Amino acid sequence: MPKISLCMIVKNEEKFLPECLESVKNIVDEIIIVDTGSTDRTIDIARSYNAKVFSFKWENDFASARNESIKHATGDWILVLDADERLNQGQEKKIKKYINLNFDGLYVRVINLDKEGKPSVINEYPRLFRRKDEFKFEGKIHEQISPSILRSGGKLAKTDITITHLGYGQSDEIMNKKYERNLQILLDQFKQNPNNAYTCYHIGITKILKGEKDEGIEYLKRSIQIPREISNLSDSLGAVIYHTLGEYEIQKGNISQGLNYFVKSIKIAPHQVGAYFSAGLAHMKQSNFIFAKNFLEKALKNLYALSKGKPLETALENFIEPELIMFNLMICYFKLGNFQNSKKYILRILTSEKFYKLALDFLVAEYKSLNKNAVQIIKYIAEVKPSFDVFKILAGIQQIEGDLENAVKTLKFALEFKDDDEIKYNLGTCLVGLRKFNEAIDVLKEFLNLKESPFFNDAIKVLALSYIGAGDIHKALQCYEVLLERNPADEAVKSRIKSLAHNHLASRV
Repeated sequence: MPKISLCMIVKNEEKFLPECLESVKNIVDEIIIVDTGSTDRTIDIARSYNAKVFSFKWENDFASARNESIKHATGDWILVLDADERLNQGQEKKIKKYINLNFDGLYVRVINLDKEGKPSVINEYPRLFRRKDEFKFEGKIHEQISPSILRSGGKLAKTDITITHLGYGQSDEIMNKKYERNLQILLDQFKQNPNNAYTCYHIGITKILKGEKDEGIEYLKRSIQIPREISNLSDSLGAVIYHTLGEYEIQKGNISQGLNYFVKSIKIAPHQVGAYFSAGLAHMKQSNFIFAKNFLEKALKNLYALSKGKPLETALENFIEPELIMFNLMICYFKLGNFQNSKKYILRILTSEKFYKLALDFLVAEYKSLNKNAVQIIKYIAEVKPSFDVFKILAGIQQIEGDLENAVKTLKFALEFKDDDEIKYNLGTCLVGLRKFNEAIDVLKEFLNLKESPFFNDAIKVLALSYIGAGDIHKALQCYEVLLERNPADEAVKSRIKSLAHNHLASRV
């Protein structure tokens, strides 16, 4: 069985290092740690895992430090990790399978988590490679092993091995320091070789991450303008750049230009997700729903392939929830009048509370814009996933439409999910509208004990009307007196009491 050496460069990583080493301790045969000047417990932690620790003077050159680490390795294969990365569970069998195949370097999938611990970006890098003298890292920053492997005639393969990266989830202060450090090294590299397209790309991305978007975009444009015969930019990175340029133009309101960039990205990488999704959203902005749904369906298809282990075709993919794509497809088909397909996608997103509510919000907005077709979809949702929210919305529409009988039924369904003052108030109001005064009284009299409710005043007024409708003037007067007690200066209530009392006396004479 081939042996594996874990090779790492570290500095002050006591926070992240233990979990990193825990994730690989049963997989690797040796641990090589090159420390570049730690002042915390990093070295002690490394040695507690029986790591071989070497000191190395930091000279703003990641490739140099990486090469120092692999120099000390004795295994047949080298695994490269950073301290803020973890090899995911269940990777051991995969690794054993791949290192016994006829490849020299293996790409692994790196899943980057955001500050909330959710997947945000997926990258692929060659992190496993054979230990050979000719295989060396290149580049002071964003160092690469693949160029030396390919120059030596080695073979690279993509795999479904996964690593989780926690580094982007750190505070803004820490991230800004990293961006500033990286940018200085990149700019130094750029001075030495202005035609290094790979360097231009990383300067552009780093500036965008620092908030210097316009400057970053100029470097990205420069990276793709360098003649192909001297460019070191891969097609996968080119696709990312065109996608990024497209997003920039969309944000500036240049939708046509943005779409042009998305199409260029797709031509380079037709099996990606991101540019299809972005193009779909751009077409939706222009109400081109036929084009939009075509792009979105392609994005969804490619996303499913990716989730089943298909390698990335671009250098990175932003993590897009499948429900987000389906939500927008639901909108497209609704706008196209294809309610069957709209319902199909609604059915697929209902398991997500977030998208369930977004779908309802969209349909309410459509109804408010006088699109009555929204009602049939809301009714469908009420059937397949009944909830307080959907019944509340549906009842509101029924009240607006004057369908009080069905509104009463729907409001009662809503109350089965949640005891809610607004629903009870609306139910009482509808019952009064149907002249079902005694039923209204049964619902609304609870408000006499709910003086802190925001619906108290209105509910008591409707309760008073219910008593009047039921012929119980005495209790109606009591309701108005409760209101007057709460607000002695309410002239409308005083007038109502006076009128009602007068009429009541007159009727008794």
